[in-house]
Amino acid sequence: MALALPSTSSGKNAAAGSMEEALSKFSGGVASFQGLIQDLYAAVEKERQEIKKAKEDLEIERKGFEEETKRVHAVLNESEQVTLNVGGYKFSTTVTTLRNAPEPSLFSAMFSGRHALRKDDGGCIFIDRDGRHFHDIINYLRDGQFNYPMDGTDYKYLLELRAEAEYYGLSGLVTLIDRYPYGLVRVARAASLNTEDSWMYEDGQDEVVFCVDRACQLLGVGLCGTEGSFTVELEVYEVAGHDYSEEVATLGSGAQSFTKADGQLVRLFLDAPAELLPGRYYMLSALIKGTESYCCEECLETVIAGGAKVTFQTWESPNGTNETRGQFPELLMRVLGGKGGPGAAAGFSAGAAKEPLVAVAGAAGAVTITTTTR
Repeated sequence: MALALPSTSSGKNAAAGSMEEALSKFSGGVASFQGLIQDLYAAVEKERQEIKKAKEDLEIERKGFEEETKRVHAVLNESEQVTLNVGGYKFSTTVTTLRNAPEPSLFSAMFSGRHALRKDDGGCIFIDRDGRHFHDIINYLRDGQFNYPMDGTDYKYLLELRAEAEYYGLSGLVTLIDRYPYGLVRVARAASLNTEDSWMYEDGQDEVVFCVDRACQLLGVGLCGTEGSFTVELEVYEVAGHDYSEEVATLGSGAQSFTKADGQLVRLFLDAPAELLPGRYYMLSALIKGTESYCCEECLETVIAGGAKVTFQTWESPNGTNETRGQFPELLMRVLGGKGGPGAAAGFSAGAAKEPLVAVAGAAGAVTITTTTR
């Protein structure tokens, strides 16, 4: 029997095919590797250009910082003592005093070194505002105080000064002015004051919970007086609508002592007004220590005063005051906004204070200063 031998030519053809396939794969791999190299090179070049651009931007910022630093030093060193002409009234002070105003006040912008301040022929920097109030502005910048008597009644001056403080961006001074009872509205909830029976203070705080339908400021409270003397520590809280015992935020406080000489109805003002907004609930909580006091009776659950509706909620406090009797015969408030209301006259609204946008433009021989709000 004859055996079939493998063909020599067939083996050679198979080997050649394998070699060609291997070469083809190698060529494809080289091409792919070259593509990766090119992508890597492009990425490196892009990063190099970005680094170059960042260095150029940094150099521009550095030069700008150096120029601003020079201007700041020029303002602080060459103009340490300045004279301001405010609407024809001249005031001499220092740059340090004017820069006491925290940003974003107009003065911190004026003397930051970012603006060229030109003086008139008399060496004054002119500000086109009413200078009658500027002495209180300067004194506030000097010591952070506003020295006006708490029993003062010139509310027209207070409102005018408040407008100037807002113009200059002095939010701290605005807050101090708002402590005074201009535009005060009495929310009298007590129909009668019981002076025969006494209200004892031995079981904790006296509290009431209420809400308002318009933005207001709570300035203080009226309290039933005493035949002896007592001390009151008052706190104002925002509380949760679903659970009045849950405190959301502390809004204000005040403390004061009273005696029989202060009368049957005494007033306690907060250290600073507390902002009240519709749709929220508030609690007055007073810890009173001392002799017993009178008591308010037949209290109204809803009181409308100054165009605002105040609704007292059902709540029994630890010492017994509730929505119908006890302490807090009246609330002392200021209704904000509204046509012709004190809020409109003062030019303010509830919520965060608006920040002034300050523009300082040099004119021939003077400085023109304007502000807007946002």
